[in-house]
Amino acid sequence: MKNTLVILFVLLSTVGYCQSMDTFQVLFPLNDSKVNPEISKFIDDLIFKDELVLRQKLLVLGYADYLGDNKYNNTLSLARAQNVKDYLISMGFEKNDIKLCVGKGKIARTGVNGKEGYADDRRVEIIIDREVHIDTPKPAPQPKKLELGKLKVNEAVALNNISFQAGADIILPSSFPELEKLLAFLRDNKTVNIRIEGHICCWVPDSLDTHQDNYLSGRRALAVYHYLVKKGIDKNRLKYIGLGTLNPVVKNEKTEADYVRNRRVEIRILSK
Repeated sequence: MKNTLVILFVLLSTVGYCQSMDTFQVLFPLNDSKVNPEISKFIDDLIFKDELVLRQKLLVLGYADYLGDNKYNNTLSLARAQNVKDYLISMGFEKNDIKLCVGKGKIARTGVNGKEGYADDRRVEIIIDREVHIDTPKPAPQPKKLELGKLKVNEAVALNNISFQAGADIILPSSFPELEKLLAFLRDNKTVNIRIEGHICCWVPDSLDTHQDNYLSGRRALAVYHYLVKKGIDKNRLKYIGLGTLNPVVKNEKTEADYVRNRRVEIRILSK
């Protein structure tokens, strides 16, 4: 009973509480609670644009429109919130940083009728608490500088720990420390121009230059390009290309380590 009262207090005070937070609305199709590709892309964009940042404290609140009875809408709104929470965790957010995940049921509407419901009420709100600092971590040690300065013109080196969503060009948050090293190098060496080269795994003889392979590897290289430009690097210093499976490090892949070595992003020095 005591826990129930605490949750009720949090929910009842949400309207006033949100004034000190940022809120992002994730819209769902009618009678659906799955995180579809459109929803995942919306959340990925929030992460890529630093609107959502790891270690922020979040509330995840699910809603439904006025169609259906209360039991159905309570279940549906909770499922929406839980699925968004699970997706955030899959993108690197900690369970403990999601302070609240609840379904608030339907949003009552007066003077609104129709079989299609009210689309804007079929949503999940991701709310950032910018005032609370719980379990604030100690500052992470500065990463070692990327050893690009030792490279000669036209030499390349693979970036370590650059990961993407499977079959997609979405950079995972675990990649950001390595990208920050590259960013620091470019800021410290303002005359250096580079080319970002994307590669993928699963080398197949006689199938080296397919359009699909080059497209995916090129999109991944482009994602790194956009990351650097967004952080202030002059786009005229950067080029990018997708090489597909054209230059495998390991030709006869047998282990996951082999796949990882081939599924990479390399930086090539164009001029210094």
